[in-house]
Amino acid sequence: MKIAFFSNFLNHHQLSLCQEFLKQKDIDFVFVATERIDTERLNMGYEDMNSLPFVMRAYEGENGERQAKFIAETYDVVIFGAAPIRFLKHRMSNDKLTFRFCERPLKKGVWRRFIPKTKKRINDTYIRYKDMQFYILGASAFTSYDLTTCGFDKQKCLKWGYFPKLNPIDVDALLKEKSKNSKTEILYAGRLIKLKRVIDSLKAICLLVKQGISNFHFTIIGDGEQKKTLQAYVQKNNLNEYVSFLPFMSPDKVRRYMDKADIYIFGSNFQEGWGAVVNEAMNSACAVIVSHAVGSSAYLVKQGVNGFIFKCGDIKDLTSKLKVLINDDELRYDIGRKAYYTLKELWNPETATSRLLELCKTGRVNPIDIYKEGPCSQAEIIKNNWIEGSK
Repeated sequence: MKIAFFSNFLNHHQLSLCQEFLKQKDIDFVFVATERIDTERLNMGYEDMNSLPFVMRAYEGENGERQAKFIAETYDVVIFGAAPIRFLKHRMSNDKLTFRFCERPLKKGVWRRFIPKTKKRINDTYIRYKDMQFYILGASAFTSYDLTTCGFDKQKCLKWGYFPKLNPIDVDALLKEKSKNSKTEILYAGRLIKLKRVIDSLKAICLLVKQGISNFHFTIIGDGEQKKTLQAYVQKNNLNEYVSFLPFMSPDKVRRYMDKADIYIFGSNFQEGWGAVVNEAMNSACAVIVSHAVGSSAYLVKQGVNGFIFKCGDIKDLTSKLKVLINDDELRYDIGRKAYYTLKELWNPETATSRLLELCKTGRVNPIDIYKEGPCSQAEIIKNNWIEGSK
């Protein structure tokens, strides 16, 4: 079986999935990169992976374009991510088995489906193929809701996500090391931009200090337009003792900070896609506290079991969950342990790949009676107000 994955460029969040495809003896796999990695990503510590031997670079002249078109038209299975729509059109002209790997298409509001330009984009990318061999791999819990409001069949929407490398660990040994921290270590790593709402975490930190809770330290790794604003807030509220800023670093170095962290906060709004750092933090047995607006939260996190979910923008909710985890070491370690096993046993590249291949080989792409949860299971309709009390 020949399988291709089209996307803009290869990155570390996709690499492990590709490597799982490459391991299969009966699979001929190629990753088609449609553009060079941009400078911004390189500055964030990303590696240029387009030079790897299994990557076909469609942007290298007419021959590259021609070869990518041939792959799109002839391979048995093609997964399309962030790739130009022209390749999808070539593919669907033959109505061959196709998966669209996507985050939610209406990040800025479901109402935007009525805007002519947006309506046309969604129709050209999804709706026009709804009666063909075309299925959705939703890298957000909100993907199926967005698409069904536009007329797509919810039965053809599967749960998916991002699957960063799963680092096997001795979770009890790692938690024992975390227990040696003199203070509860809290972490955020990523871009410092508005949609990430890092300011909410700082406001929660400020509330904790005012309540007399001080046995913690918050490390922020990253850069972006909000950095000066965040630093000014820390300065104004005398939080320098509790908060440190570090620049962008490679994904491997970030993982090392996660291994030392007790708690990971990710408070993005609905413009966030999946949030692969949540996977990575759970892999490091962090007790995660994730906004309900993050695309991965409803899939990866079970409230109070392997993490906490707070209502996006609700500082009191975030503060209360931070307080619980800071004050209860055993609960924090138990949640971190279960977070790790959530990835090891279900949400990992190997499981995702094997399940998708099983669907393709058997022809049973409708997963209702096959997988009850996790990758390739049915993506239920989840609206923005899914968390209790949200609006």
